[in-house]
Amino acid sequence: MENHNQAETTGEYPDPDDGLEWEAIARALSAIGNLKRLPRTGWLDRGVPALATESVADHSFRVALMAWMVVTTYPISSDRQTGIDPARVMLIALAHDLPEAVAGDPTPYAPEDVPLDSEPDARRRFLEQRQERDPARAAEKRLAEQAAMVRLLDGLPVAVGQQLGAAWREYEEQTTPEARLVKQADRLETYLQSREYLAADPELPMGSFARQVEDPVTLPDERMRTLRDAIERITDASAMDDVTQLHRDE
Repeated sequence: MENHNQAETTGEYPDPDDGLEWEAIARALSAIGNLKRLPRTGWLDRGVPALATESVADHSFRVALMAWMVVTTYPISSDRQTGIDPARVMLIALAHDLPEAVAGDPTPYAPEDVPLDSEPDARRRFLEQRQERDPARAAEKRLAEQAAMVRLLDGLPVAVGQQLGAAWREYEEQTTPEARLVKQADRLETYLQSREYLAADPELPMGSFARQVEDPVTLPDERMRTLRDAIERITDASAMDDVTQLHRDE
C-alpha cells in the first residue's frame, strides 16, 4: 500500500503506453485464468462428479465475498481498534490461492495415502478424518507456491506486483486480523460447499469439514460461528429441497 500511495503523491505511475507492462498484466491474467479450470482436488477424491466439482476460482470468489460481507455488515469493536480494512480483506481473499494457478491444488494428505476405490470403507474412514499437512509437505507446498508467485508477478507494474505479493504473504503468515478472518472464511466456504454437495448426494464423505468448523480454535470469530450456524440451517435437507423446487418453478 505504501508504494501505491507514493505513486499517488509523486505521479510516478507506469506509463499507460508502456507495452511491456501491459503485456505482463495480460500474461498474469491469462495464467491466473488457470484457476477457472482447476478443480479442487479434495472434492474429486470424495466422489463429487468432475462436471459438478467447483474450481479454485469458484472457491476464491465466494471466500472473498463471504469475508467482505461479514466484516462490512457486522463490524465489532476490535475491528475498529485494529483498523481492520474490508477492502484489504477482499484483496487477501482474492490473492490467497493465486499460486495454485501454477503450482496446482495439493491436498493436505499424500495421494498415495488415500485407500483405493476398491476399499470403500477404508477410503471413507480416511476421508472423514480431519486432515493436516505434516511439516515436510507444508514446507514443500510453501516453496512451490513462493516460486509460483514469482512467476505470476514477474514484470507486473510495481504497485500491482508488490500489493498482490504482500497480500498473499500476509495470508500465509497469518499475522494480521484481516488475514486471520480470511483464513476462517476459507474454512467456512469449504464447509458450505461440502453441505451443498451433501444435499445432492448424502453418501459423500464430508464429515471432516464439519469437524473443522465445529472447533473453536479453527473458527474463533463469533461472527463466523454465527454464519456457520446459519449455513447449517439453510443447507439442511428440507431447505435445499425448497431451493431446488424454486429453481424448477422458474
